[in-house]
Parts: sequence; structure tokens; C-alpha cells
Amino acid sequence: MKYSFYAAVMSLSMISCGNNDNMIDDPRPIDQEIKNFEFNNYTVKNTVLYKGSSGQKTTPDESYLKNHWSLYQEPTWKNIRLDLKNNSIQLISGTSADVTYHIKIVNDSVLISDFDNKPNYLGDFNKNSSTFTLKRTFRYIKKAPRNDGGLMITQNTLFGTTEYQNVFGIVFTSPSEMTEKDDTVLWSNVEYYYKSR
Repeated sequence: MKYSFYAAVMSLSMISCGNNDNMIDDPRPIDQEIKNFEFNNYTVKNTVLYKGSSGQKTTPDESYLKNHWSLYQEPTWKNIRLDLKNNSIQLISGTSADVTYHIKIVNDSVLISDFDNKPNYLGDFNKNSSTFTLKRTFRYIKKAPRNDGGLMITQNTLFGTTEYQNVFGIVFTSPSEMTEKDDTVLWSNVEYYYKSR
């Protein structure tokens, strides 16, 4: 009788544990290695304009930006794929504008390497809320014709943000060099917000 009791207890323990193949002792969820995001909305963080022969600084509203960058409200890339395992990010437009970069994440900042292999700020990945903020900046510089040279206009859209020290030193070293009424230095920083899908 004693042996049949032990046999019954052993049988019950084998039946109750027999279908549980889970050997993980740590019940915490495993972070996804690939994050997919889709565009949600945008914000124009700031627009700065220096114009005229005295380089007067103003901060025009968003409507002024449309005169120079008509497509700022919609990002080129509607989706983003962040691969944390392989340290890469893919910006997806669904056209030939798709692009993939090797990344480095420092705190929440996502950095890509530019052509000189220097880190370039792309945006912020918030792991807690599973959101991504793509930072884009628009720069427009116009140097009116002078006696020693013709009209020069540069215009580009880059990743990251622009500040005074990023834009002065390219064509004009400071607003005091803006001596013609059509001289213009304009930049705007836009943030595109992506949510997890």
C-alpha cells in the first residue's frame, strides 16, 4: 500500500508538470529587437529669419515657411524601422527615397554617420513610450549680388537641428555682413512624431 501511494503521488506530479516546457526563470518580457513606427504628426519648433542690410532677426510664424519649403508638413518617410539588434534604421517612403543607416543610440538620441564618418543627430527614440521623433532642419541663405560677385542662393534640408552657430560661417560669418536689402538667412527646425505600429 505504501508503494502504491508513492506511485500515485509520482504519477500526479508528472501529469501536472508534464505539459509545462517553460524553462525560463525570469518572467520579464523580452524587448523587441525591431521597432516599427508610422508617421503621426509634426511640429515646427522654431523658424528664425535674418533679413536685410542690417541683418534684422525675426521669428516668423509657420506660414512664412511655406514660401521656401512647401512640403515640410509631410515627411518624406511615412514609416521607420528601427533594428536595435543590428544597430540600423530604415526610413521608408515606399519609393526610391527609402534609405538605411547604421546608427548609434546615446541615451535617447539616435545618431547616424555622415559622409565624413562623424555622428549626425537624426532624432530621439523613446523606449518607454515606444515613439520616435525625427528631427529635420531647413536652411535657406541668399547673398544678393555685390560688385565683386553675383547672386548666391543655398537651400537644403538636413537631419538634426540648426542653431545660429550652424548657419553663420557658411556664407555670412555674422549678421553684420548682411549689407544688401535682399540678403537672407533663414532656418527652421521641424519635428516629425512617429508612433509604434
